[in-house]
Amino acid sequence: MFLIATTATAQTTGNIQLTNNGVSPVPIFALGKPAIMGSAIMRKGKFYFNPEFNLGIDAKPWTIFSRVGYYLLEKKKLTIGLAVNTNWFFQQNKPIINDQEYQVQQYYSFEFNGEYRPKANQRFIFAYWRSDKLSRAGVLFEDFVNIAYCFDNIKFGDKNIINTRPSFFYLEDHGWVKGFFTAQTTTYQKENWKCNVFITTSWPVTNMPGTGFIWNTGVNIPF
Repeated sequence: MFLIATTATAQTTGNIQLTNNGVSPVPIFALGKPAIMGSAIMRKGKFYFNPEFNLGIDAKPWTIFSRVGYYLLEKKKLTIGLAVNTNWFFQQNKPIINDQEYQVQQYYSFEFNGEYRPKANQRFIFAYWRSDKLSRAGVLFEDFVNIAYCFDNIKFGDKNIINTRPSFFYLEDHGWVKGFFTAQTTTYQKENWKCNVFITTSWPVTNMPGTGFIWNTGVNIPF
C-alpha cells in the first residue's frame, strides 16, 4: 500500500507486476512460481479504496485484497492513515481433496500506516497491521510491524533512475512464524521508460524453522 498526496477530486493510480516468483515471508502464503499482481488506488478526498488481485502465471488465483482507508493527517512532511482490509488466500490442495483444488482462507485486517518525509526524495515509512481469520481454515491471527526508509529517484548519469527501500519488520503468524526480518526492494528505470524492473529480497534475523532467504524480480508497469 502506498500513501499518495491529497486531492479534492477523484483519482485512480495503480500498477501491474510480472514476477518470476510469488513470494511471502511466511511459507504457507507463498505461491512459489511466476505470478501476475495487480493493484489500484481509487481516492476521493481523504477516503481511498485499494483492491489487489494476484494470480499465478497460469491464471489460477493466489490472493485478493479489498482495502478501505482514511487519511487522519496530511501535512507537508507527515501523512497518517487508518485502513480496514478483507482478504482471501487460495491455498492449493496437494493432492486435491474432495474435488476441491483450493482451500479458501479469509482474513480481516486493521491497518495503521504513516509516512514522514524529512527531505526531498527520502521517506520514512511505518506500519502496524493486525489480521484475524474469518474462515474456519487458516492462521488464527497475524501481527506485522514494519519500518522502512525510502530513497526515491536517485539519478546515475543523465537517464538512469534508481529507487531503493530497505526495511526491518516483525512478523507473528500464530503457530507458524514469530520473529524479525530484514528486506529491501530496489527498482531501476531508464528515463522515458513506461515501466521499471525490480528486485526484492528478504531474510530472517530470528532463527525460525521453515524460513530462509527469499527473492524475486520482475517488471512493474504503473498506470
